[in-house]
Amino acid sequence: MLKDKRLVVTLLSLVLILTALLAGCSGQGKTATSTTSANNQSAQVLNLNLGDEPPTLDPQKATDEISITILNDVLEGLVRYNKDGKIEKGSGLAKDWTISKDGLTYTFYLRDAKWSDGNPITAYDFEYAWKRALDPKTASQYAYQLFYIKGAEEYNSGKGSADQVGVKALDDKTLQVTLKAPAPQFLGLTSFVTYMPLEKSIYEKYGDKVGSDPNTMVYSGPFIVKEWNHEQNIVLEKNPYYWDKDNVKLQTINFTMIKDNNSLVQNYDTGALDSIFIPGDYIDKYKDSPEYHNYALATVWYLQFNNKDKIFKNANIRKAFTLGVNRELFVKEVAKNGSIPAEAIVPPGIPGYNGDFRSEAGPGYFKDNDITKAKEYLQKGLQELGLSKLPTVKFLTSDTDTAKKYAVALQQMWNQALGVQVEIQSVAFKVRLDMMDKGNYQVVLAGWGADYNDPMTFLDMWETNNGNNTAFYSNPNYDKLIEEAKINGDLKARNEEMIQAEKILMEDMPIGPLWFQARAYVVKPYVKNLYFPTFGPDWEMKWTYIEGKK
Repeated sequence: MLKDKRLVVTLLSLVLILTALLAGCSGQGKTATSTTSANNQSAQVLNLNLGDEPPTLDPQKATDEISITILNDVLEGLVRYNKDGKIEKGSGLAKDWTISKDGLTYTFYLRDAKWSDGNPITAYDFEYAWKRALDPKTASQYAYQLFYIKGAEEYNSGKGSADQVGVKALDDKTLQVTLKAPAPQFLGLTSFVTYMPLEKSIYEKYGDKVGSDPNTMVYSGPFIVKEWNHEQNIVLEKNPYYWDKDNVKLQTINFTMIKDNNSLVQNYDTGALDSIFIPGDYIDKYKDSPEYHNYALATVWYLQFNNKDKIFKNANIRKAFTLGVNRELFVKEVAKNGSIPAEAIVPPGIPGYNGDFRSEAGPGYFKDNDITKAKEYLQKGLQELGLSKLPTVKFLTSDTDTAKKYAVALQQMWNQALGVQVEIQSVAFKVRLDMMDKGNYQVVLAGWGADYNDPMTFLDMWETNNGNNTAFYSNPNYDKLIEEAKINGDLKARNEEMIQAEKILMEDMPIGPLWFQARAYVVKPYVKNLYFPTFGPDWEMKWTYIEGKK
């Protein structure tokens, strides 16, 4: 899942930038401790653009970046990444924890904290939420993120019971978790939305409607959802029950859902929005401004092929479409935002065994814009399918201006390189996700951002029957390598297993890497401590405040 970037950065500089950013989130302005009296004279209101409607705010069912961004603001797990992108004790709802010498047993000690309805947050809320995510009836696509826990996968697959899952509330303030094998990434995973607590009485009251509207949720994070006008806007307000409310300065966050790039830019220029991610065509407008910034994300964009489709079940057809794209041209002339071409899945900057995983595995697995090879694959695939030419291919994308622009560019490249006809299907973000889940597509433009700082976050999703494997790809050898890597205590051997798995994935090509994403953004100078994490949510706003706005 790689290739094509937006800004204009060399591969080396992007690796250096991403490596630095993975060590700590980028920040804007002073630290919260430097807030002056001027802070009290500015309305603590932040205005941002989501771009699209969150499909759900149910923490055990959310899978997309937009929903995860909102959930990061209104919920909190056992740990929370700090301003430097690191985990420290006392950062979340667990004030402390211990890990057994064999790395299998984690005991978390919860702080005194309350839900936004005033009820205490307990260890039982975590046990209930995690087992709900694993319950097959919930159909959580992210259930596999809990498979590190003993008995979790067995329960989710119907081969075990909830009582056999290695998570247990010993009392109101003590949660004990038993893993099936040591997993150094587990602690970071407990900050992820699927691991967020859920108040049992709320789910029992609203059932599957949890997270569909503000009144169907209670909140454990810095903010609450005050208003949600679907397809229009979301308003967050400071949570008066949040345990660390004294360090939360913002009173209100207004999120719009603007899809039109011209309107987006106009809203920033007029001050209606305080920060925006800059569309590629507007980079030149802002690049010399002191408000301009750019950073690399731990994110890969790719062509996802429906491996059940009668055309794209053929590996050679998939390879033809992947190699028939000029990524270098795309990132420079279409994306224009510093993104870089990709011929692999795991982005630069993700740590491997003894350095950068991308450096250890190699830069990529195929040649960009290899038209000769792409034509050979196309002809071979047609012969195998018994066809003389491809029927019109349907290419699914979101309906934002940027997504439409990207789709047209790829459509033209395929027509010019391969002589194939491609019909673009532009639909709302939520609809696109639903069509992917149901396999109602042929090719879709998709992306994946790291959930945690490890190569596995880009690899295990392609296992057979994984909830996020909406390419419907299956390879037993791939599955075996991933499962071995998940429980391998020999980190060097684990790293090699992940490298071999990535090679298999690129040989089978169920997804065709396009670009590793970079982002350009502008932010008003009066916005302080608005952080842009390289993985997880788009923004971290717990420590943000407004100072000196006129």
